[in-house]
Amino acid sequence: MKCKFKTHILFLMAIGIILGATPAWADRTPYDWAMIQLDYVRQEKMDQLERFMQKIHTLARKAANDQTVVSFFEMNRHYHNAGQSQETPTSLSTDVEKMRHHFNGYYISNYFVFYDILFVDTSGSIFYTLRKEMDTHTSLMDKKQSLGFLSDAFVNKPDKEIFIDFYGYGPSSEPAAFFVEPVEKQGVKVGWIILQCPINKLNSIFAATDDLGQTGETFLVNSRGLMLTESYFKGESTILKEHLDGRNIKVKFQEKKGHRVVTDYRGAKVLSSFEVFEFLDARWLVVAKIDQDEITTDHYKRHSKYYGDRLLKYLKAAPLTPSDKAIPKGHPSALRVDMDEFLKAQNNEILETWGVSTCTALVAALPERFGYLAHISPIDRIYNKNDTNLVSQITKKIKSFDVYSFERRNVVFTVIANHLDSLRNIINLLVEDGFFLSQIRVSYNSRAKSAAIVYDYGKDDLTMTWTMNPGEGEPVVNDIKDTMNVGMIIEEIMSIENDNAISLKKTL
Repeated sequence: MKCKFKTHILFLMAIGIILGATPAWADRTPYDWAMIQLDYVRQEKMDQLERFMQKIHTLARKAANDQTVVSFFEMNRHYHNAGQSQETPTSLSTDVEKMRHHFNGYYISNYFVFYDILFVDTSGSIFYTLRKEMDTHTSLMDKKQSLGFLSDAFVNKPDKEIFIDFYGYGPSSEPAAFFVEPVEKQGVKVGWIILQCPINKLNSIFAATDDLGQTGETFLVNSRGLMLTESYFKGESTILKEHLDGRNIKVKFQEKKGHRVVTDYRGAKVLSSFEVFEFLDARWLVVAKIDQDEITTDHYKRHSKYYGDRLLKYLKAAPLTPSDKAIPKGHPSALRVDMDEFLKAQNNEILETWGVSTCTALVAALPERFGYLAHISPIDRIYNKNDTNLVSQITKKIKSFDVYSFERRNVVFTVIANHLDSLRNIINLLVEDGFFLSQIRVSYNSRAKSAAIVYDYGKDDLTMTWTMNPGEGEPVVNDIKDTMNVGMIIEEIMSIENDNAISLKKTL
């Protein structure tokens, strides 16, 4: 009998997988698959980074032994020293400028990957640079003229090659790293050439991240926890400006390679794959990450019927708890939203509507910036009708006029109704428009006859006053803290069902 039961269960599992009815039976969760994808992308960036750093390292070593470079070094050193003691003839200056012009072409053909080359004598004086920036004719030994980490590296006059990690380099007004290469003439050290590496070459490796959805990105972090690459989720530069959580970064450097679920620099919960990259004396952290919300939402989209049913069942079993908030007074100057209408507040106006019974109210807002309120009747698309489509009109306006793409994650939608007839369609419309489940909240009260809604986007103050059905008591007031987050509910359902699936497999 037990054998027949086990065979029957396995048959049902196979049918469920084919029909997409029971997504929880997979050997790996959606988050596991996301980590595998992150590993692939992270390794790809590691390989690209290694090839690039080896390339410029090889070029730096080559430059130090390039007789054309060494001869150019010597010419400029002698010319500089001669000019210190006497006035140089015009003809000599003309010849030197011709040689410099010729060398510039050689530099462009062979070493243009470096932003600049600095030529330094044994006293630490920078006697010539190709770019002729503010570092020309300064001394690396003079504390009053300090060039930061570059000057610090010359305290002991390095006898061997050193690499100075990226930092804000004042003369170039941008981040730079340096290869310091000793220069010898007939076995005697005559100084150093310093090859300046711009950050843009490194940043370009991490700029394009394919197959990681809306929120996926890869970036580089130094041992001080500062980002070395740009974030495309911030409106301003993050290079050497965005300081990541020290505890998180310290642990990752200690572990060297692995996975973590963390709260990132934007405050979002993310899945991350990381590995430490070591290059000479520098240690960097290569990170590939994606928002957990995006993985949850994509999984929901692929199994919307399955999880939609469970979401409704969950909400029906989770009664709304009244708050102790008083019934709000009327606002004479508020923007009143009528049925089959939505309005936008952006000049500190307050939005309100009432009589939401067979209808659905929707608030869409970026707190402190703007707010929309819609009063959607049963003739709308969310009720499978075609007279209106207010949800799509609102999202189109938000995406076209109200927010930059990197701000879209901060928009919050709140669905308010005494029924669940429209919720599934609203969720489907929002996720198809690129929003995540975690951005959707629900206020559902099945015991209410209707609701009145007041929203102040400046304070993110949402108040719902429910007029109860006969026999259900006095009006009930709820606020934004009483709403339920759809993303969190779906994650809880996924977790429970995955645990159940694991337990069941162990018994088979």
